[in-house]
Amino acid sequence: MSGIFISYRREIDAGWAGRLAADLMQELPDKPVFQDIASIEIGEDFGLAIEQALGDCAVLLVVIGPRWLDARHPGGGRRLDDQDDWVRLEIITGLRGRLRVVPILVGGATMPPGDKLPEPLKPLARRSAHEISDRRWDYDVGELVKALRRIPPLPAEHAPATPLPQSTPPAATASRASGTSPAPTQPQSQHAASRPPGAGRQPAPDALLRHGANFPELVVVPAGRFLMGSPETERGRSNAESPQHEVSIARPFAVGRYPVTFAEWDAFVATGATCYKPADQDWGRGRQPVVNLSWDDAQSYVAWLREQTGQPYRLLSEAEWEYAARAGSQARYPWGNEPGVGQANFRDSGSPWSGKQTSPVGSFEANAFGLHDMIGNVWEWVQDNWHDTYEGAPDDGSARQARRGLRVLRGGSWDLDSAYCRAACRDGSVPEDRLINLGFRVCCGLPDA
Repeated sequence: MSGIFISYRREIDAGWAGRLAADLMQELPDKPVFQDIASIEIGEDFGLAIEQALGDCAVLLVVIGPRWLDARHPGGGRRLDDQDDWVRLEIITGLRGRLRVVPILVGGATMPPGDKLPEPLKPLARRSAHEISDRRWDYDVGELVKALRRIPPLPAEHAPATPLPQSTPPAATASRASGTSPAPTQPQSQHAASRPPGAGRQPAPDALLRHGANFPELVVVPAGRFLMGSPETERGRSNAESPQHEVSIARPFAVGRYPVTFAEWDAFVATGATCYKPADQDWGRGRQPVVNLSWDDAQSYVAWLREQTGQPYRLLSEAEWEYAARAGSQARYPWGNEPGVGQANFRDSGSPWSGKQTSPVGSFEANAFGLHDMIGNVWEWVQDNWHDTYEGAPDDGSARQARRGLRVLRGGSWDLDSAYCRAACRDGSVPEDRLINLGFRVCCGLPDA
């Protein structure tokens, strides 16, 4: 038993928890990470689901934000005092078992004193906490990873000794809105993700997938090889695109057909999973690509998609992005070496929106893989940390990450000229930036063939 269970209160701490889960899955691929469950089958017992998940874990991480202690029901009662509150039940089960229970302090929160906690949770105040600050996120998570690697797995006989109280909430939807959902009976990790529609066989390239009406539409991109970067003879290139190198994408993967839209982000807001509603600059919402989003915001969204669907959503790696954008072409643009007119939305592209604002997604023809707006419209955050060149870059399409620093942007935007909108062009920005030309696109893994 080596899994890691993340307990958090969804409506106030989901962003931090989702980002933490994504980082732990990246850094600790051998340890299943239980974060949330997308759905529970009719008649399934919430308590037993949590108990089973905790039984597969050696560590319980309790994410504590600034409002964690005093979060209240609409009627005014404190959630932690509710005997059916799932955050409370998760912690009680962890404290009664042999798990290592670690309070994770985020957003500047301090450790709640024992006299402010309900009686069964008072032992939590004696557990050594680990702080993860927004400013030093990568470093603080790195230190947590080091500590987690030192914790040995529990033998099977050391499963949580005391089962959860068998109390049943009034309705599943009410319980899930008030706190965390029970963990899945299979770990929601990169090694044990549930399958998309058509489980048991891999969708064909160009197939369209969608895991729900309010979620992004996906296109299946085939496996293949390509030359990443630009040759020294390419007009407008920079040294950051060197050295040109071959990358192999071993397995098909699904990519957002469009950048994430305001409609899709607003559906995220409507669930209460985030309270951040970015400004639309009076350009409209709906099918406009969502802007004013940071890399951290993008991570919160893909974490929510994972929780809602049970699918392994994430951001594209930089190599995956360029492979998907090129769609088999090694030219400056997916359609050829010249920017042309009306091919995309960038400053000198001759479209009605060029240099003025974003364009509704899908306003231009798709590339050969069936993807729209890979060039121009909005810069798209990808998973990788910025590096000045491709020296030492992986050749398998995986993300290139470090503990801290800038994150990579790809594709150019509506307010930049054609040189910045080439398939090979890359830029970087601090992960907290929220600008009027920054958006993102999602990626989702596929089941084994």
